[in-house]
Amino acid sequence: MFLLKRKAPTPIVPTPVIQPPPPPLHKRISLVIDRKVFILIAGSDFLEIELETGKIVKKELYEPSQDAKPYDIFGVVGFLELLTGRYIIVITDRKNLGHVQDKNVYMIKRVAILPLDYERALKILENHPWPVDDDDQGDADTLHEDANLEEEERSHKRYISNEIMETDVAEAEKEFPQIQTTVSASSTSVSVSVTPPSSSPDPLSFINKKQQVTALLSKMKLAFSDLNKKRSPSPSSNGSDSDYEDREGEFTSVNTILNESVATGSGNLSGNNSDMLKSPSDKLSPFSTAAKRVTEVLDGFASDFGAPKVINIKDPIEKNVMDLRIAKEIALLFRSDAFFFSYELDITTSLQEKNAKGFPKKELPLWKQADKRFWWNEHMLKGFIELELHAWILPIMQGYVQCEPCQIDEHDFDFILISRRSRERAGLRYQRRGINEDGAVANFVETEQILSIEIEGINHDVSFLQIRGSIPLFWSQSPYGLKPKPVLERSVNENALAFKKHFDNLIELYGHISCINLTELTNREAIVGSAYREAVERLGDEKNIEYIGFDFHQQCKGMKYENILKLVEMLKTNFNKMSYYWQANKVTGEKEVHCQQTGIFRTNCMDCLDRTNVVQSALAREVLNLQMLRLGISEHIDGGISHYEHFENIFNDVWANNGDSISREYAGTSALKGDFTRLGKRNLQGVVNDASNSLARMFQNTFKDFFRQATIDYVLGNRSIEVFQELQQKFEASQPGDSERWAKVRATAIEISSSIVIIDNEEKINGWTFLSPTEPNTLRGKSYEEKVLLLTKKALYVCTFHYRLEKVMQFKRIGLGEITSVEKGEYILSTLYPSCVSVKDNYGFIVYYRASGESSRVNSGSMRNNNNYKANENNNTEVKKFMAFKAFRSNLVGEATKFDGGGGSEEKNNEQKEQKSSQQIVNEVVEEIVKACWDIGNAEDVGFVVERPIISLEEANKNTGIMTKVGFKVKQALWL
Repeated sequence: MFLLKRKAPTPIVPTPVIQPPPPPLHKRISLVIDRKVFILIAGSDFLEIELETGKIVKKELYEPSQDAKPYDIFGVVGFLELLTGRYIIVITDRKNLGHVQDKNVYMIKRVAILPLDYERALKILENHPWPVDDDDQGDADTLHEDANLEEEERSHKRYISNEIMETDVAEAEKEFPQIQTTVSASSTSVSVSVTPPSSSPDPLSFINKKQQVTALLSKMKLAFSDLNKKRSPSPSSNGSDSDYEDREGEFTSVNTILNESVATGSGNLSGNNSDMLKSPSDKLSPFSTAAKRVTEVLDGFASDFGAPKVINIKDPIEKNVMDLRIAKEIALLFRSDAFFFSYELDITTSLQEKNAKGFPKKELPLWKQADKRFWWNEHMLKGFIELELHAWILPIMQGYVQCEPCQIDEHDFDFILISRRSRERAGLRYQRRGINEDGAVANFVETEQILSIEIEGINHDVSFLQIRGSIPLFWSQSPYGLKPKPVLERSVNENALAFKKHFDNLIELYGHISCINLTELTNREAIVGSAYREAVERLGDEKNIEYIGFDFHQQCKGMKYENILKLVEMLKTNFNKMSYYWQANKVTGEKEVHCQQTGIFRTNCMDCLDRTNVVQSALAREVLNLQMLRLGISEHIDGGISHYEHFENIFNDVWANNGDSISREYAGTSALKGDFTRLGKRNLQGVVNDASNSLARMFQNTFKDFFRQATIDYVLGNRSIEVFQELQQKFEASQPGDSERWAKVRATAIEISSSIVIIDNEEKINGWTFLSPTEPNTLRGKSYEEKVLLLTKKALYVCTFHYRLEKVMQFKRIGLGEITSVEKGEYILSTLYPSCVSVKDNYGFIVYYRASGESSRVNSGSMRNNNNYKANENNNTEVKKFMAFKAFRSNLVGEATKFDGGGGSEEKNNEQKEQKSSQQIVNEVVEEIVKACWDIGNAEDVGFVVERPIISLEEANKNTGIMTKVGFKVKQALWL
């Protein structure tokens, strides 16, 4: 008997849906400025940007009004929300650098920063210096575009130079010529003068003049910096009262004198200044120049001393002036020859990584291929990204790109260098050092050297990847002085966690890491250099990390840079293990990978600039020699490219340009000049430039970098617009994540203090941190420190906490029954800036108590502290004491935290989403203290809580000396 089997049904295989490839990026765009909207037009693609709301809408058609004005642009950098409204940043000039893998790569030469306002945008665009020669800006997607480039642009000359910063500023003035700020210096004096516009209906139509400053100006600032040299290990001030005032209320929009002149419509500061600027040939003596400036400053205080003029930052003019300052900084940032893009090629990702990910994939738009570590304008393009406007999203990278066509004998090839600066801890030299909690380090740069050649119809791309980055520990250096001493920070545990995160990320991305540390083994650099080596040793048997120390200064003393070859020889085994990447691209589109790079050199010195670049070029040369041998370009086993003088010059100059660019992006000046990349040579000009660069860098660090750092953080989305307000008040901006870190630190301080000082039978109600005078029974002290205040059902504990050591140094216990009254009110310590005198931001309270109710302990670090319990035995119960507490202002990071400016415990305040004002915090704390007193039978008397000024505005103004005001205004002039 046969069983009939039922035939299985044929499975239905769904027809795969073929996704159409995303549209290519728009290369040529028309920006139409219309009355109610801005329109972006590229072919038949229309984007409408509503001026009132900033809303982006895709349109099928557009009918321009009679007032519409079109302008050609080359891409949209992004959008930013400034104080006066929303702005769009567009590329107005670019430079074709050549091609990588047959795709053109461009450098941004100029951008326009336009408010979404018809009249103001037109005024800026009318003054904007548009490119004259457009030969290399065509739409043609062919290599014939290169033929339009002038020969001098395609040569291997250095187009990065020390003069670019001044050129950038000078070109910025062409757009906004009305305001001029001149800083002049001589051997004995410094003068600062400002000429505001005589009439300017639109504050965005003027901008600051470039500043010409000599070394003396840096020395002058160095002298001023002595007022607040060192910081307490606590997030609050432990310095003098004037130090705290500096933290509390510094920095106006451009400067007070300028703002007053703009507000009153006056055309100049004084007749003397005006005349001085009109006739450069009429030279004043150094002493008379200094005297005039001092006279101007002092005259400005004549009317201010009794009742100082407080700038209203809510004033539209003030907002416009600050927006102008921000716009200028952004414009200079993007026209610094440091930003690069391609419409067709992802330049943020290395060749090997592209192959590993299968890029380029036709179904992925270019922005989804980008390595976000190096995509600098992602935050500014979030409006386009949310709407998935693929054809409009242009990833921009900071770093360096140079493409050079070369020839050796009969072999034509392209030599390409691409450096990608990370945005993860982006910033400037003394503003960003070391590592952060996420394991990202300052000045992290991935550099890829590529050689492309066609051999027998097959395109070969060989590349070698290196990285550089700051020493991956928590450390810092003061921005004042030529050679500041590095300082190690944080606990061993915090450093170890961040250090491990950093190398875990690197190993995952690059494989085996060969760490080359070029810092000195002695002197000041040894502080962090030795700590780096010890941190690697603490990792134990980590096989993927190898540490190589090479004291560059000692080994190359006397300009013996040929000794770098000793390091190269030491690394022979490392070269053989890590290899390099080699990809063959067939005509059919198939790729054949001959070898891959399995490890990477991580090189650093103190700044990861000059020494690092020289060593990286030496390592790249070693690998290039091998690559050229295997490709059949070179036949010399020994000497390599040194046998080909013309190509060696190209190689040296490309790497020198790379060093200059990275140096300018991090330190503000170019790297060392002369034949520094030629091993064994360095001319006198290089030595002279080394010295001048040191002075220039000190000027950058001391004056310009604070505002520039704030701008970078804002552009990247790391900080909100409030960072500029913080900068004006503190003359520096905190780092991203500082607010969250100090919140945790304060919460930990409250927790540790509670566990140590509260008696077992007492129940804790709450805990806070407040600023308090160091001296007892004082309202306005010579110094201030942060206290941990703990409230239980029986007592109030006031703890002095050492934040670095995480220990209670001493504490006082005040029984609730001995508290006689509580006073709350405005607590103003400075009058230099509006937020310093705002009642809601400057509030505090005083706890009055009988002396007999106080007991204290001091932590002496020995058994003796058991005997330091001092109960007050004074039988006179009428003797009273008090302690004053000032709440931290909510608008200062380092003071403010997400835990309500230091007020309250973590558990309670994590639920609080909106940041509270100082006044709100004080009211809530006083209410809890009074309730606790009431519960034990105290606080029943009328007048137990009194509300009146602790230090009023009038009293604070009297206490703010004229020299403090003079110093403040001088700082304003210098910083802006």
